[in-house]
Amino acid sequence: MDWRIKASLQKILSLSRIGDRLNHIPATHHKNYHHNVVTYQFYECLRKFEYTNLDLNQECKALEIGTGYSIISPVILFLLGFDKIVTVDIDKDVSFRTFRKQIIFLCSENFIKQIMDRGIYQEKVIKEKLDKIVTLKNIEEVLEFCNITYKSSYTLDDIENEGIIFEYIYSQVVFEHIPPTFLIALFKKLKTWLKQDCFTVHTVNFIDHYANPGIFEDKKISEFNFLRFSDSYWNFWSGNSIAYTNRLSYIYYLDLFKENKMEVIHFIGENYRPQKILDHKQIHKDIIKKYNSKPDLLELTKYQRGTFIVKNS
Repeated sequence: MDWRIKASLQKILSLSRIGDRLNHIPATHHKNYHHNVVTYQFYECLRKFEYTNLDLNQECKALEIGTGYSIISPVILFLLGFDKIVTVDIDKDVSFRTFRKQIIFLCSENFIKQIMDRGIYQEKVIKEKLDKIVTLKNIEEVLEFCNITYKSSYTLDDIENEGIIFEYIYSQVVFEHIPPTFLIALFKKLKTWLKQDCFTVHTVNFIDHYANPGIFEDKKISEFNFLRFSDSYWNFWSGNSIAYTNRLSYIYYLDLFKENKMEVIHFIGENYRPQKILDHKQIHKDIIKKYNSKPDLLELTKYQRGTFIVKNS
């Protein structure tokens, strides 16, 4: 299906107050949707946490940028032993109905054992906490019990006003949806919010989301199709709150960390799906202008996804 069909539908949906939720409905119809969400968030949450070398026997606070539709990740951090978790997003997409369907999968023996192996609580304590969570009556009770602060339609000042220095800051495929101007301001704040010698870990998806699997997948295009277009053309189709992506490569983020004197300990670049090579001569000049110095065009399509492990040294 041509990507412009999905783009047109998302443009229309973005005009509605509930457009983002409507856009998400097709994904939820998969019979294993909730199990898949929990499994994905579980392993991604633990994978990023393991880079931090945090001693959870000391007071530790975490900031998640981009809550999305689930608070499973913050709950996992609570079960690991974090004392306080703040999670923020531009929309209020978390629902208690969804949470009740997902939390039961987190109660599996396999997940509990892996949390116990990495956290500070024994298996009995983790089970007791989960047993309590599944009895709670609404999302407010869950947030209070797990000491999670959930801020939707957040601003940088909202996080600032928490008055917290975090031992850990992370995000999962969120940065690609943030405009460069906000990214620049956010990275400056990361430096001040993160405790000295602690880690911020972020996974970013660099590809054109219209190439993602699903009923609207455009199988004809390269995963870097969006690099072919001018800013004005791309914004016409995708410059809305549902479809926006900034079309930036890993180079841009590496430079931002460097500019803010944060040490990238490791960058893990990945190509996780079959590649359809984009002719680098097709990359539009508007893309190239986003970088402080002219980039090697081969680098702009080198990785489909990447994880940045960064220390505030």
